[in-house]
Amino acid sequence: MIEERAFVPSPPLRPWITEIRVLSMAASPPRTLTRLPNGTSSIVLCTRHGGTHVVATGPTMRASYKPAEAVPLYARFVFRPGSARAFLRVALHELTDRVVSIDEIWGQNGARWRERLEGGSLEKTIGTLEAALLEQLDPKRVEPWRERLVRRAVHELEGAPHVPLSEVAARLGVAERRFRQVFREEIGLSPKRFARIARIRRVLAKAGHAAWARLALEAGFFDQAHLVAEFRDLLGVAPTSFLAGDLPSRTACGVGSA
Repeated sequence: MIEERAFVPSPPLRPWITEIRVLSMAASPPRTLTRLPNGTSSIVLCTRHGGTHVVATGPTMRASYKPAEAVPLYARFVFRPGSARAFLRVALHELTDRVVSIDEIWGQNGARWRERLEGGSLEKTIGTLEAALLEQLDPKRVEPWRERLVRRAVHELEGAPHVPLSEVAARLGVAERRFRQVFREEIGLSPKRFARIARIRRVLAKAGHAAWARLALEAGFFDQAHLVAEFRDLLGVAPTSFLAGDLPSRTACGVGSA
């Protein structure tokens, strides 16, 4: 059984954090948890096997499938587009498809905060992790023009993922080469990969309610075969298999690959 709660970030973090999601998973019959490919980065706290793990997760290029297990607490702080670098202190493409301990990112400060997160109520834990994030915020890495560019780009690519990148760059008023560079540094994916993921997620939102051929055309694919190829590349299975829940199973929560 999975219980889920949403928390509103504290006012000082709202410009940077879009949401805080908290899950608890009790032991249940075998099942697979799916994480779709996405262009977001997060700080995640996970308690399991008697320990507290705090990690940074980068964007993911492909779906991952993990066996469900009992997890008393799983809290994900999701960064707004263009905000993560100010906290994680690296270009986001260095975290693509990776899960990295905050001890590695923040050094001794990471270990110190992780110790403070041991035990305590859920509300106290959330507040402590918020305090850790605010302490690690590096104002020197905050460049408003880059944030504005990336957030506008994300809006454009999610709204019309099939539009050529040259056209998106023109709308943003920036050279295409510069657009690609900044987007990769701030999001962790190329704009093209991000657009592909946005398009497949758009199809998934309607899957099961319309024929695959119709969904393919509405999302801007050449045809159904093109859609199937994208499913296999980004999700690892055919559309019909994904919808039927016939999924591969991989590793559980931990540090390493996302």
